[in-house]
Amino acid sequence: MDKKNDRYETAVRAAERLMSSRQKAEYWLQHYVRGLDAKPIELLDSDAGLEAVLTLIGRLEHGIVT
Repeated sequence: MDKKNDRYETAVRAAERLMSSRQKAEYWLQHYVRGLDAKPIELLDSDAGLEAVLTLIGRLEHGIVT
């Protein structure tokens, strides 16, 4: 698997833990998220983008409004 696919799988697994559904996680990754000011999937071209997505997911898991 290439690096972008690895980042995608990491992001979708983290979102799946939050949403309890892979389908919901994949949907979320493909739609605009205000806390990121982007579609999460668009940020997965870089490690920094993945980190931003994971940070937001972590904040949501802990009920921290962004």
